[in-house]
Order: sequence, then structure tokens, then C-alpha cells
Amino acid sequence: MNPWEEISLSDYENHMSLDSVKQLQTMNKMMKKQFEAYPVTTAMVFGIAGGNGLEHVNQEKYKKIYGIDINEEYLVAVKERYSDLGDTLECYRIDIAGESDRLPEAELVIANLFIEYIGYEAFKTGVLKSGAKYVSCIIQINADEETWVSDSPYLHAFDCLDAIHHQIDEKALTKTMSEIGYSPLISDEYLLPNRKKLVMLDFGRNDI
Repeated sequence: MNPWEEISLSDYENHMSLDSVKQLQTMNKMMKKQFEAYPVTTAMVFGIAGGNGLEHVNQEKYKKIYGIDINEEYLVAVKERYSDLGDTLECYRIDIAGESDRLPEAELVIANLFIEYIGYEAFKTGVLKSGAKYVSCIIQINADEETWVSDSPYLHAFDCLDAIHHQIDEKALTKTMSEIGYSPLISDEYLLPNRKKLVMLDFGRNDI
């Protein structure tokens, strides 16, 4: 079992939305930009969790949104919460680290606080399978590398993630994307409490 299958959605979202963490709210604002930034009609969200940000999907623009996660309970919640998206939203339980061949194709891949849990190589494989023209990633930068999870009453719900967590570096991610034919487009950063920040890095395929 992947450690993410052991974490309840309520623990995850309650932790992420605390005033001392504010990652859920910050990512929501950033995802609005992600969905609006590029001339695409299909998008795929790696690690969709509870569907944070899907309210920004413009159904006049998007024909299909794919939600990918390894936790089946998360996907059930997404479909219930965003039932107004109807057939535009399709959710799949896929372990991208080992089942990327099952991924559908999409013009835009969104991967927020996700690469940390599968690593660069598996992420490259997933992006290539998607055939994405654009890739938008949000990574977390920690001033104190010893405490990558912010302190909260829900802290120990995430202990199981230590075994699979990778610290992602901006330069290393850019190099990784370059290796598969993507160049940097834009970057942006948002400060968080506890000496952390979220950095958004967007890439475009070189042949478009």
C-alpha cells in the first residue's frame, strides 16, 4: 500500500487549510492561474486529492479534465464535490510511479506538491505518456529542510510519507524537463507561514 492511501482526506485538508499552513488556500489561487494560462481544452491533474481548485475550471473552455490519484477515497470525494462538471471530469486511480502507461493524454498537466512523492524519473515518464504541450508544477521550498511538514495537530498523520518524500529543487526540475524536450515558460512564488514558500514552474514542449 502506498503511504498516501493511509492518510484520510479530512486530515490532509484540515492540516493544509490551517492558518499556520495556508497551503490549500494558496494553491487554490495558483490553480486558477494554471487553468486559465494556456490555450488548451484538456487538462490532467496529477495527485488531485480532494479536487482543490476544480471550481476554477471553465466548462466553456475545457472539454475534459482528468483527475489522477492513488487514493480511491479521494477520487470518490472529488466526483461528489464537483458533480456539476458532469462528464467533463473523469477520475482514475493510477499509481503514476508504476502505472504511467494507463494515463490518458492531455494538453496540460498540472502537478502540485506531487513530484515530491514520485521523484523526477517517474514524473518524466508520466509527462511523456500524457503528451502534454504544457506542464505546470507547484513545489514547496523549505527554509528548514528538517521540517518539510508544518507543525499542526495533524502532523503525525503524515509520518508515513517520510519513506517516499523527495525534496524538489527548481534547477533540478528544470534540468529534468529539459531532458524530455520542455523549456521554462514562467515562474512565480507565494510565501507561506513557517518559512516556507510555494513555487510555480511552468514548462512548454519545444515543438509547439
